[in-house]
Amino acid sequence: MHTFDFETKYIAPNIKAQAINSWMSSNLELDTEYPEAIISSVYFESKDFQFLKEKEASDHIKSKFRIRWYEDVITKEHSDICFLEFKHKVNNQRYKRRNQIENKYSHLPLESSEFINSLNKLRVFNSNILKHIYPIYTITYHRNRYIAPSTNQRICIDYNIHLKNINTNMLNKNIKPINLNHCVLETKGLDQRLPRELHFLENFGLKKSSFSKYERCFYELLYEDN
Repeated sequence: MHTFDFETKYIAPNIKAQAINSWMSSNLELDTEYPEAIISSVYFESKDFQFLKEKEASDHIKSKFRIRWYEDVITKEHSDICFLEFKHKVNNQRYKRRNQIENKYSHLPLESSEFINSLNKLRVFNSNILKHIYPIYTITYHRNRYIAPSTNQRICIDYNIHLKNINTNMLNKNIKPINLNHCVLETKGLDQRLPRELHFLENFGLKKSSFSKYERCFYELLYEDN
C-alpha cells in the first residue's frame, strides 16, 4: 500500500449488512480483482496479551500477527495458499509484512505444534526479536468488495463476524455461537471522506468508528468457562 493511501472504517448493525450489501451491489462497481469470499484469520497473541492491551490502551501503537486464508462461498473449499501477516502501526505510520505459503493450517486445531513457530520470521522487527506468540482464536466472516466510481476508492464490507475456534491452551473460555453485533465497512484510497454516493448508507446506521475484530470478538463472543 502506498503511504498516501487512507484506510477508514465505518460500522453498522450486522442485521443491516444484507441490505447494505444489496444497495452497494446495485449502486457501486464490483471489485472484480477480489471476488466475494469467506475469510478466516488465526490471530496470534503473546502470553501476557500484549496486542489486546495495545488495542485497549489507544490508537498510538497497535500490532497484529495472523494467518489468513479464503473459502469459496459456493464450494466451501479452502484456498490452497494462505498468508502469514504482521502489521504494526505507530500513530499514522503503518508497517506490513506478508508472506504467502501453502495452506496447511485451515484444518488443524489451534493447539497443534504446527502453529508454534509459523510466524517466527515475522517476529524480527527493527533488528529486534519480538515476544513469542501463539494462536489464540480463528475469526471467520463474509466479505464483499466494491469500487466507488466517483473517487475510485475500494470498499469492502465484512459481516457475520464470528469465532470459529479457540486455543484452549491460551483461553479458559467458551465461544458464544453468535455473530458480532456490528458489521464493518472499510474504504481505501486517496481520500479519507466517505464517497458521496455512500452517504445514503447512513440510513442503515452506518457511522465512522474505529473497529478491531480481534478486540470485539474477545469481549463480545467469549464467556468464562464454568
